[in-house]
Amino acid sequence: MTFPRAALKWVTAGLAAAGALLTVASANAGTSWSIGVNLPGVVVSEPAPVYYEPAPVYSRPAPTYYQPAQPAYSVPAPVYDEPGSRWEERRAQRWEERRAERREWRRRQWEREQHRRYYEDRD
Repeated sequence: MTFPRAALKWVTAGLAAAGALLTVASANAGTSWSIGVNLPGVVVSEPAPVYYEPAPVYSRPAPTYYQPAQPAYSVPAPVYDEPGSRWEERRAQRWEERRAERREWRRRQWEREQHRRYYEDRD
């Protein structure tokens, strides 16, 4: 099927006028139009979504303030001190241990002496 040249001119002029009007409208509206060749009819597609990443924001964290606790007052516990210090108790205990050691030493010394006398007299 062939079109007459005059009709082809009118169709081309109409498409150019429509394209000019739609181009102006699409430039203001932020949309796009496309006409595909070798495709049946006119293909209109939406523009790809545009994602703008927000600029990074760097900030110092807010300072945290704590209210100090209310002072707590308490009565100190009563102090009971036994008569005689612990140092004196330990000193007395050590003195008793030394006396017991001396007695043991003297007993062994006496046994040695008795043993020596017994065997010297037999010779």
